[in-house]
Amino acid sequence: MSAGRQIFAIIRKDIIAELRTKEMVVSMLLFILLIMVAFRSAFGELGDITEFAGGLLWIAFLFTSLLGLNRSFVHEKDEGCLEGLLLSPVDRPNIFLGKMIGNLIFLSIVELLAIPLYITLFNLSIKGSVPLFIAAVLLSDVGICAIGTLLSTISINTKLRDMLLPLIFLPVSSPLLIAAVVATNKIMSGATGPEFEPALDAIKLLAAYDIIFLLLAYALYDFVIGE
Repeated sequence: MSAGRQIFAIIRKDIIAELRTKEMVVSMLLFILLIMVAFRSAFGELGDITEFAGGLLWIAFLFTSLLGLNRSFVHEKDEGCLEGLLLSPVDRPNIFLGKMIGNLIFLSIVELLAIPLYITLFNLSIKGSVPLFIAAVLLSDVGICAIGTLLSTISINTKLRDMLLPLIFLPVSSPLLIAAVVATNKIMSGATGPEFEPALDAIKLLAAYDIIFLLLAYALYDFVIGE
């Protein structure tokens, strides 16, 4: 079986499992809705929150992604699917790519619903550039899912798996979070000219982060999942 078919088979398996239970996407949606309602109650009276809108948005996305990443391997481990994957004739780096793309799909579905709601609740707009906003969100999501899938594989085999993932994920993802916030803030504020340059630099940093951690995770996954 080719690498593409192996990756597609894992993605298909995860999507079918999620369609049956709807546990991950529904729990992520409810969680992010709760966060946005809390943000609205706390900051709604301020009126214009453009200056820190990106920060609030990415705090919500980061913790929502943690909820999904934590659950992505729980069923695999508890129901013995992980052992089945390891025994199957699938290259282990392809398991990483399949699980990562699956997590990316689930996170993107939640964001597709959450971003319009967030913009409506706080009367925001994407004044800078819609394509750059989409690029910043997509690059950030790839980074979150790449490092999150790798670290959740490490944490799932420990007794403190629910606690360990946030402890190691949040420090490692902090450069990505800062870059995502800078890019989103500048785009939402409608900055132009030299004031917009930090947004472009942040998007370049996001792309570099993704390349580094995708290569790192792909290279290390054979060892990580076998431990």
